[in-house]
Amino acid sequence: MRTLSAFLVLILASSVFAQVTFNQTDETNYKLGLQSFRQGDYSTAYQYFHQVMDDSLNQRSAESFYYGARSLFNLRRYKESVSVIDTFLVRFPSDEHRFDMVYIKGANYYELGNYPKAAAQFVEAIDSSGNQVVRDQAVASLRTLVAFNLGFGDITSLFETCRSRLSTVTVAIGFARRAYFSDKLGDAERVLMEFRQRYPQTGIGSGEVGRWLGRIAADSSLSQAQVKIGAILPLEYGSGVGDRLLLGIQLALDDYNATASTKVGLVLRNYAGSVPNLFSDMMSLTEDQSVKAVIGPVYSSEVSALAKVANQNKIPMISPTATQVGLTKGNPYVFQANPDFRARAAAMAYYTVDVLHAKRIAILSPSDTYGKTISEYFAEILDSLRVPPLATAYFESGSTDLGDPIGEIKTAAAKLGEPYVNIGTLNPDQQEKIKPFVPQAFTDSIGHSNVSIDAYDLFGRNAIQMADSLGMPDTLRDSLGVFDALRSLDAIFIPLTSAKDIGIVGAQLAYYNVKAQLLGTDDWYDLNALLGNDLYVDGVIFCSDTYFNINQPAYIAATDSLSQISDVDFNRTVSYGYDLTNALLNAIKSGSTTRASLENALRSQTYQGLHSAMSFENDNSNHYLHILQFKDGNVIDLGQVNAK
Repeated sequence: MRTLSAFLVLILASSVFAQVTFNQTDETNYKLGLQSFRQGDYSTAYQYFHQVMDDSLNQRSAESFYYGARSLFNLRRYKESVSVIDTFLVRFPSDEHRFDMVYIKGANYYELGNYPKAAAQFVEAIDSSGNQVVRDQAVASLRTLVAFNLGFGDITSLFETCRSRLSTVTVAIGFARRAYFSDKLGDAERVLMEFRQRYPQTGIGSGEVGRWLGRIAADSSLSQAQVKIGAILPLEYGSGVGDRLLLGIQLALDDYNATASTKVGLVLRNYAGSVPNLFSDMMSLTEDQSVKAVIGPVYSSEVSALAKVANQNKIPMISPTATQVGLTKGNPYVFQANPDFRARAAAMAYYTVDVLHAKRIAILSPSDTYGKTISEYFAEILDSLRVPPLATAYFESGSTDLGDPIGEIKTAAAKLGEPYVNIGTLNPDQQEKIKPFVPQAFTDSIGHSNVSIDAYDLFGRNAIQMADSLGMPDTLRDSLGVFDALRSLDAIFIPLTSAKDIGIVGAQLAYYNVKAQLLGTDDWYDLNALLGNDLYVDGVIFCSDTYFNINQPAYIAATDSLSQISDVDFNRTVSYGYDLTNALLNAIKSGSTTRASLENALRSQTYQGLHSAMSFENDNSNHYLHILQFKDGNVIDLGQVNAK
């Protein structure tokens, strides 16, 4: 029946083509549509193409369907685009654009979030198209879907539908990459072996499939290693934090085992966010005497829950990502590689006072739990340094008008005196001295009015000292209007919880005329947001647990190695797993091959990783952070600090 239907479609299509006629109106509409399409006016273009599509079959019908579908895609009218493509494929099954249309149909499904259907279209384009460009596009899109979007069940089903060597190897290797960096190593091997059975001859993919199978075989031998690292992670088989950490862990082990005489194995446990699994998985790791340390879990609450298990079994457990304060207190076998909230606040407080020598400091913080927590720690450290904050004001993240909290800060700062000079009350000698500093517009006012000018506008940041040296009487105003300049504030600490607030906060401070050094924490580290608001936030200083020196040979080598085994970028989370594993391997290489010796080694060494330095010498918690500044369109590293 299926064959008969296809045969009927071909007969109908053939009879239709025989009746194609030339239509001048449709020719004109097609050309006008094509002109609009090339100019990027897809709405107008579709109107012209639609007129041709609705008319009887003519010399421009097929091309109008083709460009009409593309116009709808560019207009994000994806369902309509799919409908147009389906009609095209029935009416013009032999048209030269048919495989382009199959690919575009897949792109529509991708945008609609229907990843299995998108993948099926890309496979069809690879298997059927004779157009190299279309095949290359389809392969690239299929790789992305397999790497990031499809579930393992979807990939397995898709693998069975592949009809060409190219689509089969694309799915097989993509699946193997995903499955390898999870607890599905056996599935990875099975799919790769099935590819070999389908295509035993040498050809596309043979080498890479062979390398992956060799890698899996080599890892099997590591199961007999006398020293192993355990990893207890929540895996989502995609882009989750556990998956990224595992990539970094495996990358470090690969580098180490390539040259080490004594190999180190990995025992992986995927607790998948389940608390019962978390406990049973951790117990299984502690019972395996070859496991000398455990990396994980991910979240602070999970670390706290497992602390007793780690201590009772005397096995070092290091969380790469937890940031809650106090997790390691009273837990000698629990380590925290990511600086906690207090360390982040302390880093900025010490830098502000000790390096910037700021005295007048205010806090402008989001009112959520994170913002308040960081702000309270920052204020606590300032108090210990005998530089208490002048004011703390809160705003709701996402607010577009920060007039009230900024007003609170201006009022509090002004109470200490904002210096102004009343140029109308100066004596003749003072009038002569001040003329070089007074703007031209106010020169005639000297001695004849009560005009007051902000001393900072006249003399710069050292306004009070300059006024004193010139013998100028300055007036300390203890109240400011809404738009009066506030210059005497040295710095303002703004611990954002979302980079989306960067533009709002920066613009509002400028609008309400607050002139001070901006300070922040990690959420300021969003280069796109900074570049989009550079007029207001240029010069902001913030801390971060990560900064990559992309010219460093070790960084280049790590990113190159990762590209051989995964499509994922060497990002912050991957680096957490990579650097922490290397710190453990460094201790193991130095002879610390027991749980007890590893515990001691972790406390005594400082390891310089790619994302940051790492040390557990103070309360088992790492306190190293970068101090960064956004300046002239770039983020620069001002140095690392140990905020212990």
